[in-house]
Amino acid sequence: MSTESANNHASTLQGFHKLKAKNLDLFNRLDWSKVGQEIIDELFPIIDGKYGRLPHPPSYLTSTATVEKWRRLSKVDQECLNHNRHSAETNELLPALRNVMIEEKKDDDHQDDWLDEEMKSIKWPTTTSEQIDTISLKQAAQSFFSSSSTAHTEIATTKEDNDVLQSCINHQSTLIEPFLISIRRVLHRYPELMYQERMTSQIVQRVLTDMGITNYTVGWAKNIHSKYYDPATGKVVQTDEEDEAKNDGGGHGIVVDIGSGQEPCILLRSDMDALPIVEETPLPPDQRGNVDTAKFHSKHHGRMHACGHDAHMTMLLGATYLLKSLEDEESNEGFVFPGTIRIIFQPAEEGGAGAKRMREEGVLSKFPPVKYAFGMHVWPTLLSGQVGVRSGAMMAAQDNFTLVFDGVGGHAAFPHLCRDPIVASAAFVMNVQTLVSRGMDPLESGVVSIAHIDAGDGAHNVIPSKATIRGTIRALSDDALSYLRDGLVHIASKTAEAHGLSLASTEFAKDSYPAVMNDDELFPLASKCAGLVSDTGKYTPVNPTMGAEDFGYLAQGVPAAFFFLGQGGDGQGDVANVGCGKCCGRVPTNLSLHHPEFNLDEDVLKRGVALFLNLALRSLKNLGEE
Repeated sequence: MSTESANNHASTLQGFHKLKAKNLDLFNRLDWSKVGQEIIDELFPIIDGKYGRLPHPPSYLTSTATVEKWRRLSKVDQECLNHNRHSAETNELLPALRNVMIEEKKDDDHQDDWLDEEMKSIKWPTTTSEQIDTISLKQAAQSFFSSSSTAHTEIATTKEDNDVLQSCINHQSTLIEPFLISIRRVLHRYPELMYQERMTSQIVQRVLTDMGITNYTVGWAKNIHSKYYDPATGKVVQTDEEDEAKNDGGGHGIVVDIGSGQEPCILLRSDMDALPIVEETPLPPDQRGNVDTAKFHSKHHGRMHACGHDAHMTMLLGATYLLKSLEDEESNEGFVFPGTIRIIFQPAEEGGAGAKRMREEGVLSKFPPVKYAFGMHVWPTLLSGQVGVRSGAMMAAQDNFTLVFDGVGGHAAFPHLCRDPIVASAAFVMNVQTLVSRGMDPLESGVVSIAHIDAGDGAHNVIPSKATIRGTIRALSDDALSYLRDGLVHIASKTAEAHGLSLASTEFAKDSYPAVMNDDELFPLASKCAGLVSDTGKYTPVNPTMGAEDFGYLAQGVPAAFFFLGQGGDGQGDVANVGCGKCCGRVPTNLSLHHPEFNLDEDVLKRGVALFLNLALRSLKNLGEE
C-alpha cells in the first residue's frame, strides 16, 4: 500500500466517532484486511494481555487512559517496524493509524479537562492514621475468615455483641467520610438521564483507576430500544458532539470483579442515573462548615440527582476502596477473603430497566456466576441511623400504560351526533378502580393510578375525536401485576364499546418492573448485617412499598436482599430535619424522593459503605462454610 493510500485510509478513520466513547468502536469499524490481523494480535496483547483477541479488543482507552499507555502504544508500534515483522503494506498503515489515534486523544484530552479539574476536589484518604487503620481492617478480616462459625447465621447482632471486624469496618468507614462526601458532591454536579450517563461513567472510572483498579469492564447496559442501538452488531451508534447529549444508546455501565476471580461470587449494585427535575434544594454555604457546599448543585439544568443515586454510587465506591485494601500477596486467593465480589454500577434505573439489560448481557451468569445480590436505597421516611429490611416483597412490580379512545368529534352543542371520548374516559377512570376494590383479594395490595388524560385542543365548544389516558399499575407480586394488566385492557375495551367508541391502541412499558423480593433464606443474614450498622443495633422492620426498582430483575435471577437506609433526621427537630435552608442554614433531609428540594443526609454515606462491606464479607464466609 502506498503512503497516499494509507493517508486516504487514515482520512476515512476521521469520519468515525471520537474515541471519547472509550469502547474502541473505531477499531471495530476498521477494515482489518488492510491493517493485518497479525499486527492486532501482537499489538493488543502487549498493551493489555488480559483481553485476548479481536473481536473483543481491550478497553484500555477509557476516560482514564494515561499518557503512559499511549507511550507504550508508540513503543510497540516502533518495535514492530524495527523488527520488520509484517508486510510493507501493514507497516505503512500502522503509523497512519497511530497518528489518527493520537489526534483523537488530543481532542479527548481537551474534553476531559473538566474531569481533571473535578478530581482535584476529591479528598483521598492519605494520612498515616488512615493507612494504619486500613491495615487493622485487613488483619480483622484475616482473623474473621480464619475462624469458623458454629452456625450459618451466627454473626454479631447488637452493639454488645459487636465483633472486631465490625468495629474496624465502622471505624474505617467513618474515617473515609471526607473522601465519600467529596465524591458524592462531584457526582451530584453532573446528573444525567437514563442511558445518557456518559460523564457519570467517566467519573466512576476515574475514581476506580485512581484506586489502582484497572480491570473493570465498560459498555454494559446498552439500550436495545434506542434508535442509536444497532441490533446487527450489538453496538451503540456513535454521534457527533452536538448530538451526543441526546444519544440514549447507553452502554455506560461498569462492572468490577474484586477477589480471586473464582467462586463463590456475590454482587453489590448501585444505580447511576438522575431525573428530569430542576433542582431547587437550598444548600447554605455553612452546611457542615464547608463554604463550598452551595457549589455542588446540578450543573445540568433540568436534571437532578433527586433519588439519591449519587449517594449509592459513592457508597459502592467507598466499599470498593476498602475491599481493595484487603489484597494479600501471600494468599493463594490474592485477597484475605475467598471468592469474588462483583461490583456493578448500573445505568437507567429510572424507567429504563438497566438491570434487565445487564442481566441479559450476562452480569449474573458470567464466570464466576453470582450466588447472592445486594442493593440499597436511601429512604427519607426512615429516621437517620435506621436500616430497613424485610423478608419477601420489598418493592412493587410496576407497569405503565397508554390507552387511546377513538370516537367521533363534533360541535359540543350536538353531542348526540358525536361519540364522546371524554365521557368514556371519565367512565373508565371510575370503572378501573374496581380492579383492586372488587377484583383482588382484600389481603393483597394493588394500585391503579390515572396520571394523565389528554383530549381536545382547548376549545370550549368542540368534542374531540380522541382521548389519551396514561397511568401506572402496581402490585406486590408479578402474578397480581399480570391480573391488573389484563383487567385494565378488558375494562377499557368494554367501556369503549358501551359508549360506541373503539379502543384504538393499548400500550404498556417495553420493560415492566418485577417486584423486588427479598429471599427468605437470605433474610437472617441480611437483617443481622442491617442491625450491625444501625444506630440501634437492630434492623428496622418495614412494610413493602408500592415504589418500584429494577433491582427486581437481579432478584429474579439469584437470591437477593434490598435495604432502605434511613436519612430523615431523628424526628425530634435535629439539623437534618428542620429549617428552610434560607434563613436558618438548615436543610431538611426528609423530603420525599423525586422532590425538587430533595437533600441527602451525608451521614448516611459511611453507613452504606459499612453495610456493603458486611454483606460482602459475611456472605462470602457463609458460602464458604456451606
